[in-house]
Amino acid sequence: MSTTVTLINVFTAKPGKQQELAKTLAEGTRSFFSKQPGSLSSSVVVGGDGSKVANISQWRSADDIAAFRSDPRFGAYMKSIVELAAGESVMGHTTYSHTGGIEDQEVA
Repeated sequence: MSTTVTLINVFTAKPGKQQELAKTLAEGTRSFFSKQPGSLSSSVVVGGDGSKVANISQWRSADDIAAFRSDPRFGAYMKSIVELAAGESVMGHTTYSHTGGIEDQEVA
């Protein structure tokens, strides 16, 4: 199993706030999360429904995720997100991926 940890946050933006939420998530990644120890990659995905936005990031370990969540700046950042949306998180390990025609599958 991959030791990389994937964190998926799916948000439902308040009406008319999807684009502002996407920009806020991208800026948070650019200025804070990408600079944290263990940060490997991050993407912001805007749904076509006008309300959903997903933030998908990969980290070296769950401990790295716990560390950024305990940083005092994270609380202020999340307060700005809650003003725009409600969300939920899923954290886990990748058991299958497909990139450029190459499959990588691990039996869980």
